[in-house]
Amino acid sequence: MNKITLRMKKLIKSSSIVAIFCITIIGYAQEELPFERQTITPSQPTCIFHPSEYVGLISVLRSQEVIEKVASRVTPCSTIIVSYNGFTPEAEAAFQYAIDIWEMSIESSVPINIIANFSDLGPGVLGSAGPVNYQTVDTNLAPEALPNTFYPKALVEKLEGADTSPFGGSNDINANFSSTFNFYFGTDANPPVGQFDFVSVVLHELGHGLGFGGFGNVDTATSIGDIRFNGIPSIYDVFIENGTANPILSFPDPSIELGSQLTGEDLFCNSAIATEQNGGIAPRIFAPSAWDQGSSYSHWNESTFLPGNINSLMTPQIGPGEANHNPGPITLGFFEEMGWSICGGSLTVDDYSLSSIIVSPNPFTSSIVIKLANGFNDDYQLNIFDINGRIVLKESKTATNGTMNISNLDELDDALYFVKITNATNGSSITKKVIKN
Repeated sequence: MNKITLRMKKLIKSSSIVAIFCITIIGYAQEELPFERQTITPSQPTCIFHPSEYVGLISVLRSQEVIEKVASRVTPCSTIIVSYNGFTPEAEAAFQYAIDIWEMSIESSVPINIIANFSDLGPGVLGSAGPVNYQTVDTNLAPEALPNTFYPKALVEKLEGADTSPFGGSNDINANFSSTFNFYFGTDANPPVGQFDFVSVVLHELGHGLGFGGFGNVDTATSIGDIRFNGIPSIYDVFIENGTANPILSFPDPSIELGSQLTGEDLFCNSAIATEQNGGIAPRIFAPSAWDQGSSYSHWNESTFLPGNINSLMTPQIGPGEANHNPGPITLGFFEEMGWSICGGSLTVDDYSLSSIIVSPNPFTSSIVIKLANGFNDDYQLNIFDINGRIVLKESKTATNGTMNISNLDELDDALYFVKITNATNGSSITKKVIKN
């Protein structure tokens, strides 16, 4: 009996060791789960571009930097490959001119592939475009990207440094252009009265394909708004707030309340770089009282950035005789904030910018220190938001020699947060990403 008992004890002990080993392996595997990409394919393009009334002959040329780079035959900062369907030779030449501008404006080591169609789109539509899909980013490959956030496919590939298709060379952007409109195919940004500048239309639509546009939508029958796919927002949505600095992602989704925000004529982009490029004023988003599918929410405000403004390319309409061959500094600033690298270097400025503020440690555990380059002892409002836009901490602080401390953060969940730093005197604000672990 004793021998049997001893054997049983040994068996139980061995089984326990095996069980503990298995549990350890399972626990380790749970911590080291491989990245599982989520992908959503939009049912309609981000933009449907409409013509507006004639307001005069207006011309915005390429930036001087782009002109000089093209003239000196500098190697482009990105490579854009287009599959043309139905284009005339002159339409294709104008399209390539627009491609040259984008290649000298944004950086990517991964070729950007576009399928472009030239066909009858019906009355009142100059063009339409959008990303072929949106994907989450593998933050092991791109730690600067936000987890649990959808990015346009071309930007995912830029951030990860590789085509997300296992076969490579997959399409990134779908774009359609009208073959029946009275287009001007010249490249001098001087369309005559009555003609629409094709280069401007192509530049605009490719801007949407590269990521200018979010998930906000309103059901016009019920006034209910929604802004997430599978509970996940887009990177564009992360930077949109209303006039009282409430993030668009902080409103119930779906809800009539969210719908009223999307049609409240009171939305702005809080990107720090775009705001700096706009003279310290948050750029206004097009959010008319009547939801306009393909125009609302995914453009700069038409009445803020009037024809002839250097930042007017990404407004929802263009008139005959109007040309803009410049993506614009606030659009490029917003692109940089979303994750694109800008050809020629960052657009941040030295006064009050992302590069002049240090938040450390990052990742943090229980406290963070904010250091301002100016060294001033100003008063600041500090808000910490979670990924859904909820305020998890709100404090008023006075900087001491440009330094502020936020402590007692132990109870925050391990996750990504945004620290919004607002100068109480002049209203200047900036948002920094931090991670708690």
